[in-house]
Amino acid sequence: MSIAMPDKLRAAFGRFQAQDLAGAERLCGEVLKDAPRHPDALHLLGVVRLAGGNADEAAALIRQALEGNPRDAAMLENLGVAQLVLRNFSTAETLFRDALIQGASQGQLYMRLGIALASQGKLADAVASLREAAARAPGVPDVHLHLGNTLAEFGQAEEALACYNSVLALQPGHPAAHFNIGSVHRSAGRLEEAEASFSRALAVAPDDADTHNNLGLVYERQQRLDAAAASYRRALALTPDHVHAQGNLGNVLRAQGRIDEAIACYERAIAVAPNHGDAYLNLGIARTEQGRYADARALFEKVLRLEPRSFEAHHSLGCLLALQGELAESIVQFRRGLEAAPDRANTHNELGTAYCRIGDLDSAAASHRRALELDPGYANAHYALAETLKLQGRLDEAMESYGRALALKPDHIQALGGSVHVRQHLCQWDGIEDLWRQVRETIATGTGGLITPFSVMSMPTTPAEQLACARAWAQRELAPFIAQRSRPAFDLSAPRQRSRLRVGYLSWGFHRHATAYLTAQLFELHDRGRFEVFAYAYGPDDKSTIRARLRNACEHFTDVSQESYVATAQRIYDDQVDILVDLTGYTLGTRPQILAQRPAPIQVNWLGYPGTMGTEYIDYLFVDPFIVPGNLEPFYAERMVRLPDCYQINDRRREVSDRVPSREECGLPARAFVFCCFNQAYKILPETFDRWMRILRGVPESVLWLAEANRWATENLRRAAAERGVAAERLVFAARKDLPEYLVQYRLADLALDTFPYTSHTTASDTLWMGCPLVTLAGETFASRVAGSILINAGMRELVTDNPGDYERKVLELATSPGKLQDIRRRLQETRDSCPLFDTPRFVRNLESAYDGIFRA
Repeated sequence: MSIAMPDKLRAAFGRFQAQDLAGAERLCGEVLKDAPRHPDALHLLGVVRLAGGNADEAAALIRQALEGNPRDAAMLENLGVAQLVLRNFSTAETLFRDALIQGASQGQLYMRLGIALASQGKLADAVASLREAAARAPGVPDVHLHLGNTLAEFGQAEEALACYNSVLALQPGHPAAHFNIGSVHRSAGRLEEAEASFSRALAVAPDDADTHNNLGLVYERQQRLDAAAASYRRALALTPDHVHAQGNLGNVLRAQGRIDEAIACYERAIAVAPNHGDAYLNLGIARTEQGRYADARALFEKVLRLEPRSFEAHHSLGCLLALQGELAESIVQFRRGLEAAPDRANTHNELGTAYCRIGDLDSAAASHRRALELDPGYANAHYALAETLKLQGRLDEAMESYGRALALKPDHIQALGGSVHVRQHLCQWDGIEDLWRQVRETIATGTGGLITPFSVMSMPTTPAEQLACARAWAQRELAPFIAQRSRPAFDLSAPRQRSRLRVGYLSWGFHRHATAYLTAQLFELHDRGRFEVFAYAYGPDDKSTIRARLRNACEHFTDVSQESYVATAQRIYDDQVDILVDLTGYTLGTRPQILAQRPAPIQVNWLGYPGTMGTEYIDYLFVDPFIVPGNLEPFYAERMVRLPDCYQINDRRREVSDRVPSREECGLPARAFVFCCFNQAYKILPETFDRWMRILRGVPESVLWLAEANRWATENLRRAAAERGVAAERLVFAARKDLPEYLVQYRLADLALDTFPYTSHTTASDTLWMGCPLVTLAGETFASRVAGSILINAGMRELVTDNPGDYERKVLELATSPGKLQDIRRRLQETRDSCPLFDTPRFVRNLESAYDGIFRA
């Protein structure tokens, strides 16, 4: 050194070693009073200030010391330590490297360099430096501890454990080593080992709040929630401001259903640490579970202001937005979350589901497949991929994905329901009776809320089972929205006195869809002097002629497809709709969450869904005397309103092609008797098909003309026919056509056969409109009685049968009695325009009377 160390400075150093920081500082001050730029005095005073917790002043003093001795390795190292404390990791790295250049070589310098490197994310370099430190200072526990920490962060868990064990070999009671071993085991899912390590750490340091907190995390993953809560409470007793323990206690309480206590924990955490993102995040999740979506959204957005790249906040906000129907924005949030954490399988899966719901099926499939690349054992992703593949028409691949979900999780009820429904679409009937039995058992045990109510309508189920399924589904899917009604946003009590009744129609099907074709004339014939009509369309705008016709016919036609459920409910409320009519129910595109918020004082289920919606937020179900006779009323959650004729409206302006193709053009024999059924393939069940094959055997050379659904159904039905003694070529399949060309096909058929238990609905009225008779079998469920109601209101009661034997006899009688069949066809032709079924003006008057009645009730 250029300036000799005076005796006073040596004394100061002795005081420092004796941990007398005040004495050391006083003596350094006396030296500097005589020699203000004495480098050793400045250096030692800086080290004293650093030991006293004042890193800023320490750094300034050691810099001054270096001006007098710029190559002093010890000064460089200690300035680096100050920069470490100040979190200036890059500067610290440079100083430690300079100290090495100046000849310093002790193990702790390499340890400090390793810490600086690790803090910058330079893990490989950090590991190399810390290994050098361990080689040079094998007897220093902290060297092995820091090497273990860096290896653990680098993903080398087993090597990290070896380092921590080296610490314990040197110092058996080292609490941090036991703690870190517990953390490694917990991260690896070795919960018993983690519990043992944390317990050993507590044996050494029983009052360490962090260890109690981490032991609580182990108990929580073991589902020992009471023990977890006790650990968190112990941590808080030791450190009342322990934010992590406070939040973790809240999470356990939330899992136990003690939501108000959980919220109190999160709010205490926020009071302690107003910028602690996890507390806002957890509170947002709790508010979501309460159905307080606006509050939850504000909380997630608060997290993102604090931590713009927070994966958890983006993911949680994306889930919330998807729950509210804000799908485009939810996709944005999921994608931002994946920018921060690209390997999160659950977020890829949620993103795929959102894409699927907006109709971007290719992106949906890609997202689900990415989730499965990351986690091949993710049963829910296999299920979600199956749902997407089903909508893409890739039914064979969908079946494979449902199968994988069930192989991974045999009790995956949604996959079971989806698999059964796709099997019906494929007409793949092997083992289907057993699968139906499983679905019915699921409903019976109260877990049917995971089965879509619409799918069970085409299965052999009872009215009681369909009600139980709908109730369970509604309770699961709509509970958060119904819960909001305990804090109603909509005041429906104010009297509404207007000259016209406001009726709103809510539907996914206001495009090329059966609902649109059935209801078009309703909107044209409504009495505008008495009714103000609102239509809310949330399905695709296909720019079709029928869409334009509906838009022109409605006084108010609004596309709400891009709105959230809450926004649409607010719109309906703001429009002061008196009666809101849901035309979709639980069919494709369903948005019952809108009605669950009760935006209108009277809400009705009609036309689009043949059954109960199983919840009290729907007041009425519009039916007719045949659809729901009095003895079946107990199986419906809604109150019945029976229209005097058929519950189904029809359009008398439907367009029919002028050109009638020849039978040969359609692949039909010129002179054979032609049975037809243009229902969807999922309605064709084995028992029905058995009846049809017996009928074909009883009417030689006859053929059965079916709608071509998919190539698998075609192959399976032809194979099934051959197995039942009917030549496969006697089944003829009609390709899909536009409505005018589809309707004219009925003129080539002799008699239509109905499916069971899901009978013909729109296809039944299509059949009769075109003059082709239909024979049906009526059961006890709504869907099994629709064709019967249609036939009765067309004056064809004799074509409605009550048991399978009568159904077959009636069909064979008509097919082998040309005179009787011709008489029925003549009657259909003569009465078509006057029968109640097709008297649309009469229907509209009856419907309007029903609206008047329920509004005044």
